[in-house]
Amino acid sequence: MHESDIPAHPLSGHDPHELHHKGEGAEAARVAAKVRVLCWVMTRPETHEKKAMHVKATWGKRCNKLIFMSSQNDTNLGAIDLGVGDGRNLLWGKTKAAFKYVYDHHFNDYDWFFKADDDTFTVMENMRYMLSAYDSEYPIYFGSRFKKFSKQGYMSGGGGYVLSRGALKKFVEEALTDEKKCKVSSPHGAEDAEMGKCLDNVGVLAGDSRDSLGRGRFFPFNPATHLFGGVPNWYLDYVYYKPDTGLDCCSDTAVTFHYIDTHKMYELEYLLYHLRPYGIAHHDPYPAPLPPDTKSIPVPEAAATAEFVWVVPEKSVVNDYVQ
Repeated sequence: MHESDIPAHPLSGHDPHELHHKGEGAEAARVAAKVRVLCWVMTRPETHEKKAMHVKATWGKRCNKLIFMSSQNDTNLGAIDLGVGDGRNLLWGKTKAAFKYVYDHHFNDYDWFFKADDDTFTVMENMRYMLSAYDSEYPIYFGSRFKKFSKQGYMSGGGGYVLSRGALKKFVEEALTDEKKCKVSSPHGAEDAEMGKCLDNVGVLAGDSRDSLGRGRFFPFNPATHLFGGVPNWYLDYVYYKPDTGLDCCSDTAVTFHYIDTHKMYELEYLLYHLRPYGIAHHDPYPAPLPPDTKSIPVPEAAATAEFVWVVPEKSVVNDYVQ
């Protein structure tokens, strides 16, 4: 997409009070009040208007709190200058500063803390649905899981990842205070890989974000790439759970896709929140059924030692996936 094709202003939205949308978000609002998610989006001054502004106009408005982390303050956007600078070689420093910022300013106000890029599209309702089965005080995080660089792997940065309050606490208080556990002093490094190593070293569990059928929810590429199996060879070497193609590639409750340009951002907004086949009703159980990888699930027996209360779904679901 050429820069000249990027709209200068956010596209106008539908009137939320119009007949076709009346009352449709009641359940989503109920869950949003219980599963509170702060979203912070990695951006830079050159893309405030080209990308970040359109994130704010689409999926970002469904976060409980939305912050853009940048190298320049922008009150219209809601961007904060972290004082780190820009460039791929500084992403790790920027990520550490961003999580420290939300810990210092918003730790007690939200349950989960989500990191995304300004070309990530996120279905916030599906994220909260997935997270509804977990207690945010338990140290766990979710994303598009890769299997390199640490025992339990790490989550792709572009596909976005979400930390529980318990995970954020461990990251800031234990990882960022110990050079042996985390790359504290240097701002350089691959942010997602470094994040994975730090969290692994302080006992934060890498959760399985797939649905109960084993279909992925967080994706480092756009929908078409995953649907048609056009992923690069390196991805097949890195990905933790074997990917599928066709319509089985992705969960009906998918959460994120990456490399979404501005046109695609609004296209997804329309397809997800406005277009609908008449007469189709969804009947998803709540809380969300658990994924297949039981090693990435905090089992009830762990509660005694971990000192947290796990939100246990229906007994039949637990029996299916937790032995």
